[in-house]
This record gives sequence, structure tokens and C-alpha cells, in this order.
Amino acid sequence: MGEAQRRLQYLIEAQNAELIVPVVWPQALGYAPWIEQVWVNYLSNALKYGGRPPRIELGAWEKDGWITFWVKDNGDGLSTKEQARLFRPFTRIKQIRATGYGLGLSIVRRILEKLGGQVGVESAAEPGRGCLFSFTLPAMTD
Repeated sequence: MGEAQRRLQYLIEAQNAELIVPVVWPQALGYAPWIEQVWVNYLSNALKYGGRPPRIELGAWEKDGWITFWVKDNGDGLSTKEQARLFRPFTRIKQIRATGYGLGLSIVRRILEKLGGQVGVESAAEPGRGCLFSFTLPAMTD
């Protein structure tokens, strides 16, 4: 996650975003460059669609040999219908403040599928409640 944060530091500073990051992270199995791309996508989306200024919280929990990493923003949130479309190619739900082709989350989904993990989103479509985007990977064993 640290490298993804460094890559986006200029945006974090430009938007005066508050980033809350755990000191210690659990270890998961995966391919580091791909996982970095997942973090970059989730963080950049939180910066684009989060509140003004963005408040972004990151974390992880471990359960039954799996680790779920997550990013929570303070944006307007998404309806259930919008959430169902999120991880499809060429899908952009909100046009405000965003550029691109709508491929980021579909790439994230494909990366996680190749690594044996999965993606998720939770949200209430209420201003300031935001979204919680997650991805799950196998925990590293000793």
C-alpha cells in the first residue's frame, strides 16, 4: 500500500485529503505489482469521488485464512443499482470530477480473480456516508 500512496501523494496533497492508514498490515498472498495497482485504483477513486475534502480510511481484517483489505471514503455513496454495475468494463457511475474510460474497477476485479481473491463494495446512497471498497486475498501462512 505504501508505494500506491507515494504514487498518489501529489493528488492527496492537492486535494488536502485526510488519509488514515494502519501502522501494521496483515500479510496476504499475491503478486505485489498487481496489488499495488488495486490500491492505486481504489485510492484514486476515493480521491475523485470522496467528499470535499476527501477523508479516506484504510484497513484490513483477517477471517478464516483470508484477509479483506478495504478503503472507505466520505463521498455521496452509491445506490444498490449503481453498485451492481461497478466492476463492469467501460462503466463510469458518476461523471463529475472524473476522467477516463471506466476500466479501473473491471481491471481490479480481473486482477483479484487471477489471484484467487474477490472484490466488494458496500454503500448507502447518502451524502457523506461514502463507500467501502474491499478486496480479499488468502492470508500468508508461516
